[in-house]
Amino acid sequence: MSFCAMFSGLRRCGLFVALWLLGQAWAAQAVLQVDALRMEPKERAGELRQAAALVASQVSLVEMPSWDAAKAQLLESQGARQIGVGRPLASLQTPEQMRNLLEWHGLPNGGRAAALQWAPDGAFGLRLGVVFAALPEAAVFRMYASQQAAASYEVTGAALLERLPPDPATGARTWWTPDLGPTPVLEILLPATVADAQLAMAVPWVSQVVMPPTPLAQAEPAKRLSNDCQQDVNCQAALLDQRDAVMRMVYVSETNTFQCTGTLVNNPKQDQTPYVLTAAHCARDQATASTLQTMWFYYSQSCNSENLSANYAERYGGARWLATSFGNDMTLLQLNDAPPPGALFAGWDASAVPMATAAAGLHHPHGDLLMISKGRIQEQASCYLDYTSSRASLSCDPGAAEDGGFYRLAVDSGGIEGGSSGSALFVNGRVVGTLTGGDNWCPAKGVVYGRLDQAVASTFSPWLGNASFALDSSAAAPVYRFHIPKSGADFFTISAQERDAVIAGLPGTINYEGIAFYASEQQRPRMLAVYRYFNPDVVAHFYTTSEAERQFVRQYHPSWQEDGIAWWVPAQGGDGAVPMYRSYQYGTGAHHYTADPAVRDTWLGNPDLLYDGLAYYVWAAP
Repeated sequence: MSFCAMFSGLRRCGLFVALWLLGQAWAAQAVLQVDALRMEPKERAGELRQAAALVASQVSLVEMPSWDAAKAQLLESQGARQIGVGRPLASLQTPEQMRNLLEWHGLPNGGRAAALQWAPDGAFGLRLGVVFAALPEAAVFRMYASQQAAASYEVTGAALLERLPPDPATGARTWWTPDLGPTPVLEILLPATVADAQLAMAVPWVSQVVMPPTPLAQAEPAKRLSNDCQQDVNCQAALLDQRDAVMRMVYVSETNTFQCTGTLVNNPKQDQTPYVLTAAHCARDQATASTLQTMWFYYSQSCNSENLSANYAERYGGARWLATSFGNDMTLLQLNDAPPPGALFAGWDASAVPMATAAAGLHHPHGDLLMISKGRIQEQASCYLDYTSSRASLSCDPGAAEDGGFYRLAVDSGGIEGGSSGSALFVNGRVVGTLTGGDNWCPAKGVVYGRLDQAVASTFSPWLGNASFALDSSAAAPVYRFHIPKSGADFFTISAQERDAVIAGLPGTINYEGIAFYASEQQRPRMLAVYRYFNPDVVAHFYTTSEAERQFVRQYHPSWQEDGIAWWVPAQGGDGAVPMYRSYQYGTGAHHYTADPAVRDTWLGNPDLLYDGLAYYVWAAP
């Protein structure tokens, strides 16, 4: 059993809830400006893994009847651009139907593998709505573009359990697979220790991409500019660095596929946490954020070139929804995958922008390559969005509104279209807002952007603010590390008595390695409890600060024995507190922990490990 990626998002979400309670006090301390930061070209998480071939010896074909009316069901909009339509699969509505279709084949290691392929008519891409009623953590799922594809996207059951919110009524989790093409193959691998009955899944829906997701698609080879007034970002000198912060976002909402624009932003800690700003009408809950697929460096090679940048990259792991400022139509997400090397964490400015200030937006109109629109801040505006509508319709009061939640931009060149939503507005190279909507004339007559200064002050401060509080590092006590050769796992204890008992009673079975880090033996203000669990089957321990993880273990995995509170750790970094990172080893089921960024980086390039991100904060050993 693995919890490596199951709940790290919820664990951090629990931390963020605690920080949110301090949000009002932090708001006054929020920084006004943050500079941009270029990502170092070393982290490679989130890319397709190279695979020699499918492991399963046979692929079962899922019948997909023709669907001539698919495009007619698309909804035209100036906001999020719809590119795909949900359609039910009558043959895979239940786990029983799935079990009847799967053909399991034995593997040399004692495990089993099965594979399914979809081939719909008239599709440019396909995303599968996989519903899990029961999901073993040790299961591995691989997505291939076709049977002949040499690369796959791979994710464990543990990672899906972490990333996918359970349905409040049924407890089932829905995974919308990444779009790798119109004829995807889903391969399922189960280890020998997992019985078939532990996996209960169905695919009651697919989201069929019926519009070219990119103008570079062969169906429209000559079309690139969405309308005559769009300006290629590479045809001018402004914001050429900032283009590397902008991403094309594709996601599923209520079985339909949409496209918006998002921007990677820096934070005061400069720690390369992948925060993304976009519009609330694009993503405003965890269910949508979990489906996120991002396209990076999605711009031309040169001015008005129809060739895509050679640096183009995609990320498939979805995101964690952090917060939404509905009064400004803005959402803050945190990507589950690291951005590609060379991505820019954009700087931002959380001070009010004076009227008549020059500004520019970078966006993907109609899913196009990156374009730029320029203009001046005309006035503050009061706007309203009906989020109960599937299209989140926009209405704005005429004229200026003192301290309104939006900026109205008078556009001099360029225009917005469906798909531009969520894109950043830049002033002096820093983000000051995100696009809500407006008209798509050439140039646009009026465009409104949600105000970042208000969103940071009211909602985003726990993540983008600079407040810090003193942590009582004098309370720190050493935490000792042992290594278990049988499982490859590490065991930690803050108790000197337990340390001595293990050294004396288990020589050769558990090897003592010294002090790993420092934590607190007692509960103190602004600290979180770390709970310890032991699995005798894996011969490994697991450590968590997440109440959600604890509840899940009690309900579904009583074989994991809770040892109680192991120690207490600071609720956030600062005052010498550093991140403790966690990873999971596929073969042994063991977790690994380190506070050393160099060790963390080796994990990112190790195909046998699944990097699980931040576990919690500790005080570093001297």
